[in-house]
Amino acid sequence: MTDRSRLALVAILVLAALLRVAVIAADGSYSPQNDAFEYDYYAHSIAAGDGYPESGYLRQGGATAIRGPGYPYLLGGVYATSGDSRAAGRLAGAALGVLAVFLIYLIGRRIWGRRVGLIAAALAAVFPPLVLLSRELWSETLFLPLELGAVLCALEFRRSGGALRWAAAAGALCGLALLTRNTAAPLLVCIPLGMLVAPVRLTLANLRAPLLVLAVAALVVVPWTVRNAAEFDRLVPVTTSAGITAAGVYNPASFDSGTHGAWRTPQAIPRFTPLFETPGIDESEVDDTLRREARDFAWEHPGYVAEVFVWNLARMFELSGGSVVDRNGDPVTERGIGSATPAAERAGLLLALALAACGVAAIVTSRQRGRGRGDGAFFPTGPLFLWLIPVLTLVATALLNGLPRDRLPVDAFLLLLAAIGVAWLLDLAGRREGQPA
Repeated sequence: MTDRSRLALVAILVLAALLRVAVIAADGSYSPQNDAFEYDYYAHSIAAGDGYPESGYLRQGGATAIRGPGYPYLLGGVYATSGDSRAAGRLAGAALGVLAVFLIYLIGRRIWGRRVGLIAAALAAVFPPLVLLSRELWSETLFLPLELGAVLCALEFRRSGGALRWAAAAGALCGLALLTRNTAAPLLVCIPLGMLVAPVRLTLANLRAPLLVLAVAALVVVPWTVRNAAEFDRLVPVTTSAGITAAGVYNPASFDSGTHGAWRTPQAIPRFTPLFETPGIDESEVDDTLRREARDFAWEHPGYVAEVFVWNLARMFELSGGSVVDRNGDPVTERGIGSATPAAERAGLLLALALAACGVAAIVTSRQRGRGRGDGAFFPTGPLFLWLIPVLTLVATALLNGLPRDRLPVDAFLLLLAAIGVAWLLDLAGRREGQPA
């Protein structure tokens, strides 16, 4: 790296840090709500040495695994060392945001070169959804660096010629990501695929790295699974949240209300309300029942499943609101779970989408033009596993959720495409200026 590139990267990272600290300072009256409230509550309990608190979803309490332990324990560690300071917790999130910017640079540089890497980092530094994420106590602040770190490990594995240490590191990051958010599941498909290098042969030697990724990820998750087995007397691999998430969408009340699959709390759905008040039942049993009910309802209403998917995609990309509704079917507009999205976030997303479309055009024209003709920069497609991650994430998420924050794990890949688009537009402008009048 040249001195100029190094200075540019440092300036980008400093800008990323300043913006994230600024939005925290401007939001000094912050009071965590909804998911952030739960993470804050869990972290206080962990910092006090009491571990996870009792379930807040069942009337009788009992053990809970509704949230994966990754972010609560990180936040709890910050609280334990800072005197339960929410400001410290948010600043830790800002630091993780700067780390995500750096990882985006490394991924962009590894595939498309230093220029695209720097442009991608600059876009990530100022991209409103990622900047505003630092205001919140959300698990996405931890998940994004874990996701990007796993991708970078897969790229380094391919570059190193198959060094297994990168496969082990990728597996550890995948395991930690799964303990942080359920949306890590696509990583367990895509990262092992990224370890399969051409020519792909299903031999033990060629499968060592993918199997190592899965084995290490499992080792990371197993202690929490053992904890859950002790608490619930049954297998609960990570969380008990799948049923509540799915049943909040796939139920008669949502189907009949015309809210296009917007999520509502199952406790307020008459069909499910008694389940949360039944004595002697625990979260894992409630989760089993809700998952079964939601699966059966979805199977009986395939058209509704398609409707949910399309509307949730629109909601994630800010094309529609109403991702969460109350018991009356009215849109919830509370920060983080509703439709109250800042205008800057929508404008930034629109610009990123436009530049990403240019990035796709740059890759397509590069392939059509062919490499080495000397009539413009060549932008490689990039490995297939890289693009499978956002695609599978969107598909898996849109079937259940439509919150804009559910799109955040995809934004890094969107910005990589946008950076290619910016580089391509700069090349086009440079060639036009160089043409004789």
